[in-house]
Parts: sequence; C-alpha cells; structure tokens
Amino acid sequence: MGLAAAFKPPVVGLDLGSHAVKAVALRKKRGGWTLLAAGEQAMPAGEPATQEQITETAATLLDSLGLTRAHIAAALSGHSVIVKRLALPPMSQAELAEAIPWEAEQYIPFALSDVQLDHQVLDGPVSMPAEALDVLLVAARRDRLNERTAAIAATGRRPVVMDVEAFALANAYEMNYPDRKDGLAALVHIGRSSTLICVLEQGKAAFTRDISLGGGAYLEALERELGLEPVAAQRVLRGQPVTGAEGVSGVLRDVHQQLVLEIRKTLDFYWSSAKPSTLDRMVLSGGACRVEGLDTALSAEFQAPVEQCDPFRRVTRPASIEADGPAYAVAVGLALRRERDR
Repeated sequence: MGLAAAFKPPVVGLDLGSHAVKAVALRKKRGGWTLLAAGEQAMPAGEPATQEQITETAATLLDSLGLTRAHIAAALSGHSVIVKRLALPPMSQAELAEAIPWEAEQYIPFALSDVQLDHQVLDGPVSMPAEALDVLLVAARRDRLNERTAAIAATGRRPVVMDVEAFALANAYEMNYPDRKDGLAALVHIGRSSTLICVLEQGKAAFTRDISLGGGAYLEALERELGLEPVAAQRVLRGQPVTGAEGVSGVLRDVHQQLVLEIRKTLDFYWSSAKPSTLDRMVLSGGACRVEGLDTALSAEFQAPVEQCDPFRRVTRPASIEADGPAYAVAVGLALRRERDR
C-alpha cells in the first residue's frame, strides 16, 4: 500500500439533524466493518439553526473525534428532496437520460433549473409490472444542496457524497441485516422534529416520506401536561424511568396515537398505488424510538412485529466508543458510502 492510500482520510457519515449532529467513521476490512469513531454534538438552543451554527457544531464534533482531515458524506431530507419510483417502457440508457427531465416535470413542483436530478435503474419489485423499466428518480433543490455543501466545507472538511436520508437508512439496515427476506418492511426513523418512513420491497427502497411529527412532540407534551423539566422529559424520551412522574403513560399514549395515525396515512398512501401486500416487519430508529409503549402501539395497529434497529449489529465496535445505537442509523448508512459512489 502506498503512502497516499495509507493516509487517505476516512469518509465520515455526518447526520445534520435539526437539534444535533452525529458523526460515524467506519473502516472496511476483510472481515467486515470496524467502527473508528462515533459521537454526537447538540445544536445551540433555539431553532432553526443558522448555517454558522451548523458549521460550528459539526466542526466541534469532528474536532473532538480527531477527524481533522475527514471527507464527509451527508444527506438531504424533507421537502428539499423528492423521490419518485417510475415504471417506464423499456429503453436504452441514452433514451432514458433524455426522458428523465420530461418525466421529472410531472412530479416536481419546482423549475428544473432549480433542482439537481439523478436517477438509477433498479431491479423491479413486486409492485412493478414485469415488462416495465423500474427507475428511481431523485430531485434535490440546488439551494439546499449548496447550503449543506457550503456548511460542510466551512468546517475545513471536504464534502464528497450528498445522499438522501431515506437511502442512507436503507443502506444501514441492508448492511446489518443481510439475512432478512421480508417482502415488505417499513423503516421508521424518529428524529426530534420529523419522522422519516422508508418502505422496503424485498429489501430495496420503494417509497419514502417525511412527516412533521417527531420526538419533540413527546417532550412538549410531557413538559406541558406534567410540568416535567427538560432533562426529565429527555429521560422519558430515551425510555428511562423518572421518579415521581405520575401520568407519563397517558401523555405518551396520546402522542403515540398521533404518530401512529401519520404512519398509517403514509402506508395507506403507498398501498394505494402498489399491489396489495402485508407488512412483514417495522424497524424503528432515531433518538425517540425507545419511548415506552410506542412499539406496542405500532404492532397493534399494523399487526406486524416491531423492533429497534441496531446500526452497529455487524460492526466491530471498540468498548471505548459509546454510541446510542438506533439514533446513529442514518450516520452509519452515510459512513458506508465512498467517494466514487453515485
């Protein structure tokens, strides 16, 4: 191995959340993946965070982990990204490249000059006609793409991959659970201000949606209804007991119902354009996935097993590195990316 290869900076998965930044660095070895570093840094109080605050928070975290020369893989989510699965007539790659902008105009509520388009031909899932060309179309707003890239570059690190959060989540799941053969699974990543849902057909992303309800709804309800201090409410959010807090279960149950309803609407919308199928599994991740009773409420609603994702399940993790597993799912998925990836 030459010196250039030996000292090549690692690709770090950087999850720029609304209230915190998470970073994960992995190394691929012959025997699998090894965790080099992982950590989290809270954003300054107040929202939304400014570009300067995002840069400062990310730089502080990367510096604390010793990732001074890191190359960064980050992601976009929410309304800044549109993902659409298309069933197109069979055609050549050249014909497809010409057709994509025309197809995109039908689904994108922005001028094409304002978005960055990408596409990939996939193996058709069960919901696609056998004779169709299965194409995944992604459109990202250029202004949000440029903002995120600039925020990373301002830390002194080099942005090398810009992904979609739903795809990063799916990558982390696929790497850690390669033995899974579920026909239909739903990945549900519950962040502070939103929840990301990624539907997998036979292990491949088939549908994604962000809903504007997340762990913050639990915190607000606990503080408002029970008068809990923010620290105590955070303990409840992490599934930890809080002494002397009466009525917690009832407050949580009310928010569960709201979240379950939004997830139900999302999956019903997916089913409205897909062949009828049964949900085989739901996998939870994100900082709020451990809230007491949520898994039970979801299992009862969808009549499917519900479990928490372990994004380090097939990663060798040194005992010295502490990382709250499910919260790091997106960062792990990003850390799996490489500079040459599309």
